[in-house]
Amino acid sequence: MSKQMLAQKLALLVFIISILLHQTVPVKAQEASDIATLNWVINTAPPFHIINGSHSGKGICDVLMDIIDEQLPELASSRVVLPQTRIRQKFEQEVDQCFPCMIYSPTPSDTVQTEPTHFYYPHGIITTKEKALIIQERHGNPVRLASLITDREFRFGYPDGRHYPAVQNIVDQAVQSDVTRVAHTGENATVAILAMIKAERIDYTIDYQILHNFDIAENEATDLAFLEIAETQGQHVLGAIGCTNTAWGRAVVKEINRILPNVRQHPEFLQTLDLWFNDNPESEPYRELLRKRVWHVTGANQ
Repeated sequence: MSKQMLAQKLALLVFIISILLHQTVPVKAQEASDIATLNWVINTAPPFHIINGSHSGKGICDVLMDIIDEQLPELASSRVVLPQTRIRQKFEQEVDQCFPCMIYSPTPSDTVQTEPTHFYYPHGIITTKEKALIIQERHGNPVRLASLITDREFRFGYPDGRHYPAVQNIVDQAVQSDVTRVAHTGENATVAILAMIKAERIDYTIDYQILHNFDIAENEATDLAFLEIAETQGQHVLGAIGCTNTAWGRAVVKEINRILPNVRQHPEFLQTLDLWFNDNPESEPYRELLRKRVWHVTGANQ
């Protein structure tokens, strides 16, 4: 064998070995030190995020972001306002971002989530006071959603892209037309839905009681009422921060979980929760339930 052929074979062998090593050596996970900026995405959905008006910046998740930024001063922070559907698309496209107002799920998907930050009372029906009496007469008190959702005399409206995990199967299984079910697209969708109810363009929506509280805070003479749903009575919903399920997102979640005990009990965050959870549908105060349902449980047990 000539020296030239031997050299060629050695070069080929080195090339093959390098390829095999590249395939077998794991990629290093992103470290916290590699994170430069917390990329927040928010939507115009009060009282989670309040973009304008007398309560601007006092939304539950506005304050939550402020405190996390304060607790992680080594990181820069950016905030982009997007429609809910666009936020969902960016998660699917693995764009590095964090949304501070998700419903907690321990199972990663397009997102990986922090431990719970707080909790919500369950979804209910928001309608006018006049229609509330008719709905309760026909569909009970608390309202049987499975019955109401199929009542074609009432038009159901909701923000496009909105999901209700505890009752989504009821909503999905109901046979409705474009006349009896209306999805509102674009920004300020939740407030627009309330305006549509007041203008009698739709009859009711499904949302948290805190949205009704926001309407009361903004409009003292509100004509809206909140009705409990039979299928969710006695339940609660955990909130959490969700980040893209990438190395970046997992590293961010790890950092937020590290400082989360301080965030949960931060006086400013507690004052904000007191502002919006100012009613008391359960026998115990919100803060006491917060202590039991969020502060005293960690990890997978949540």
